[in-house]
Amino acid sequence: MNIITDNATLLGLVPNVEITVEGERTLYEKITPWLVMAEHWVSYSFTGDAVLATIAAAPTTTVWHQVATLIAHEALRRAIPHLDLVLTPNGFGVVSNQTVAPASKERVERLIASCRAQRDHSMELLLASLTSRPEWQSTSQRAWFNVTLLQSPRDCVEAVYGADFASDRWEAFLQLRDAARVVEAEIAEKWVSEALMTRLRCALSAYPMVADDVNLALHVRRCVLDELAGKPRNCRALDRIVNHVRQQPEEYPEWAESSTAELWAPPVFRNTKESKGYFF
Repeated sequence: MNIITDNATLLGLVPNVEITVEGERTLYEKITPWLVMAEHWVSYSFTGDAVLATIAAAPTTTVWHQVATLIAHEALRRAIPHLDLVLTPNGFGVVSNQTVAPASKERVERLIASCRAQRDHSMELLLASLTSRPEWQSTSQRAWFNVTLLQSPRDCVEAVYGADFASDRWEAFLQLRDAARVVEAEIAEKWVSEALMTRLRCALSAYPMVADDVNLALHVRRCVLDELAGKPRNCRALDRIVNHVRQQPEEYPEWAESSTAELWAPPVFRNTKESKGYFF
């Protein structure tokens, strides 16, 4: 592991943990397998190995704290159901003693939910921080997020499910991404074009950002989110977006040269001797 390497670091990230006595296993020792899995998940899904190594080398930075908090709470979330169980010759038993009573099922579930909420908050902060790191721009992780206009749970979960959404934001985000790809493909085909849609997706995580591209991307994303929330497709808003783009062909050559642009090119009528009528 590169980020959380000892018990003191872990305890600084996870509050309300009793100090262990001599001879007792530390929390770090108890959840090491889950810490390993959580760090691998962060590297695979968000940072990539090279960027994570760079972050690990600067443990006093904000982004390091975001990564460490994300790893600690994801590891604890996974480990909690196993921490109070021991395997005996007669099967599984619950750890207990005369001074500390086992927590109720409801309290354990609330603790898991709290870890998940803190994990999701740290994840959203980390994704925002990564966009300003030039070395992240060429990673496969960034390419994965650029597949749709929905590039963070913060972009979409509350917009679709409401501000009181309290379930797993990461899982909800993955489901919304799948649905968004279908909607975006239809919007690209009839309005924006696939080439310009690709440019707008990349604009949301580019460094440095191009303000005009980001603004246009946000308008298109708003249409996608409204549709995912159950509203009818806002064709009028999409028409306005196309009118803005077609009036600036030098700024958006991808659209001007696309087959989608041909759908918006009005036919030109010419009078000929064979015509049954004349157009003035």
